[in-house]
Amino acid sequence: MEWAIQSCADPLGSARSLLPMMYGGNRLEHVCSQHRTGHSWKSEYSECARNLITNGYSVLKISDCLRKQFGLMVSAFTGIDPRIKAVFSFPDRTDGFLPFGMERSSTTSRVDLCERFCFRQKYRLDHAIHPFSLSATYAAALACEALLSSIAEHLMDAISNEFDAINSFDIRDSSYLQFCSYSPQYRRMDREFLQDRHEDGNLITLVKATSDGLILYPKGSPMELSMAEDEIIAFTGSLLSILSDGRIPTMDHAVRNPSPNTARSSLVYFVLPDLRRAYRSFVHGKDIDLEPIANELHRGFGNHPFQGEKH
Repeated sequence: MEWAIQSCADPLGSARSLLPMMYGGNRLEHVCSQHRTGHSWKSEYSECARNLITNGYSVLKISDCLRKQFGLMVSAFTGIDPRIKAVFSFPDRTDGFLPFGMERSSTTSRVDLCERFCFRQKYRLDHAIHPFSLSATYAAALACEALLSSIAEHLMDAISNEFDAINSFDIRDSSYLQFCSYSPQYRRMDREFLQDRHEDGNLITLVKATSDGLILYPKGSPMELSMAEDEIIAFTGSLLSILSDGRIPTMDHAVRNPSPNTARSSLVYFVLPDLRRAYRSFVHGKDIDLEPIANELHRGFGNHPFQGEKH
C-alpha cells in the first residue's frame, strides 16, 4: 500500500510501474481517497445517485490522483507521432486512436470535431505487443481508467440501492475510456457545436474537461456548468433510462465551439454493463436484453457494434 501511494504521487512513472496497482486487488481510487480524511464516500455516491435519478446529472468530487493523471494525459497527448497513431488503431472494437470523422452525431449525422483516443481495459494484454503501451500517454490512460471505473461501480451500486434492485453490474470490461482532443485544426467557424446535441447510448457518462463548453439540457433547456479542478460531471444515458422503466431521465448534451484561442480536451468514461447477460428492470422487474439496444445505439454514432467481441 505504501509503495502504491508513492507511485500515484509520481504520475510520470512508466506504464510498467503502474501495472501492479491497476491489476492487483486494490484500485487507485481507494488508495488515493485515503488522503481525503473526513469525507464520506458512501454518502457522496448516494447523493450523486439521487441527483442522477431525479435530474439526470450530478457533480462529483475526485481525488488529487485522478486530477493529476488527467493533467498528465493532456500534456502527453500532444505531439504523438501520426505513425504510432496509425498502428495503435482498432476501430472495429472502438479502441486506440480512431480516425477523425468516424464518430458523428446520432441526431444530425454531422461529424464530431475532435480526435479520439479510446482505451478498453479488456484489451490491455493485446496492447502489450505495441511499444505505445510503454508510453506516458498509455500509463495515464491506465490510471484514469482504473480510477473512473471504480467511481462508476460505486455509482451503479448506489443507483441500484435506491430502487432496491437485484441487479449486479460488472461494468469494467464493457465500459471504455475516451480522450477527446478538440484541436484547432478541426474547428469550423460555421459550427456552433463541436459535438451536436445528443444523448449517450450507455448507462452513465463521466466527464472531466480542461475548459468549459459542455452544455446540458435538463428538461430541454440548455445549461452550461463550470466545474472546479477537483470535480467531474456524471450524467445519464439511454440504457439507464430503459433499465429504470423510464423513471430516470436521459440527459441530452452538446459541446460548444469555443473561441479559436481556447484549447479544449476532455476525458470521458462511458459506463456499459456486461451485454452477455439479461437484466431485470428497476421498477417493473421486466427481463431486458440490452445487447441489441446497446449495439443499435453505438452504431448510431458511427461505431462498430459490440456484439461478437471476445471477452
